[in-house]
Amino acid sequence: MTGRELTDLARSLVEEEMTARRLVPHSRVLVRAAQKEFFRWVSRRYSGNLDAVGRKELIRYHGVLVARKSKKTGEPLAADTINARFRAVSLIFSVLYRSGAITDNPAHGLKLDIPSPPGWKRRPLTKEEITRFLESIDPVTSQGLKDRTLFELIYSSGLRVAEAAALKVGDIDFDRRVMVVRGKFDRDRVVPISSVAHDFLVRYLGKKADDGDAWVFTGGDTASRGKHIASMSVSERFRTLLRRFGMDKPEISTHSIRHSTATHLLENGASIRHVQELLGHHCIESTVRYTHVMTDALTRIYRKYHPREHELFEAVDEAYEARLDALVAGRRKG
Repeated sequence: MTGRELTDLARSLVEEEMTARRLVPHSRVLVRAAQKEFFRWVSRRYSGNLDAVGRKELIRYHGVLVARKSKKTGEPLAADTINARFRAVSLIFSVLYRSGAITDNPAHGLKLDIPSPPGWKRRPLTKEEITRFLESIDPVTSQGLKDRTLFELIYSSGLRVAEAAALKVGDIDFDRRVMVVRGKFDRDRVVPISSVAHDFLVRYLGKKADDGDAWVFTGGDTASRGKHIASMSVSERFRTLLRRFGMDKPEISTHSIRHSTATHLLENGASIRHVQELLGHHCIESTVRYTHVMTDALTRIYRKYHPREHELFEAVDEAYEARLDALVAGRRKG
């Protein structure tokens, strides 16, 4: 099998794998882009011969990713980006090996994931932050109205960015204030829409509300005309607005809005099961992750106000220690 034939087979097998895993369109685009970049590298270094790529070559390519800088910011690629791109490359050899096209999988056992910076993790916005963000968007302009509607809807229903981007007008029942969300792994679900998000939707869509086949949020440039807005465009717009409002922080992303929905519902007494259904999580363990913020807050309150945790309550004094020593000594004698 020639190098070109092996590459074509790999592309075909990866497509089948992504279909079997039910990856959403946005995820498929990222996998294809990462693999296309790798195939170009193989073409330059090894004349397109995948057979020439072993463990050493994969480690070398991982180093290429680590050294690469973002074309937009000029900064090194984020750890999550490097990990995702290298996993896409590893998938090439996994599917080829399972198909019998190659006798050894050079990516097997390679543990090159880069951990996130110490102390760094995504976090939800507080109720005050999400209110400030949403109400800072001026809906008077057409762009402002689109932004306000988009982010109100994501927060209203805990949507993934890709779910909001791919929403069609026909998916929305305006009378009942619910919509059908096309989720990951073909797990469609019906979710409620807040009255605020509903009102902005009606105002934003106008006459388009009668066209069930229309995308709710269309792309803004010539290349995306007639298509729905790209998930990356939503993330970039969110970051632009955060900077404009003086709220930009590395631990906040568009996913933080969905995280905020879950956290605020749980804080107000919603059950984990109901939040799981709203978010479309396959496993409840995915939803339980959102309770850590509540747990941290409860711990702080507990340590501040519980009599035996209060910083002013000196339960362990010298007299207490003397009584404890006497008690232990007495039990030893007995």
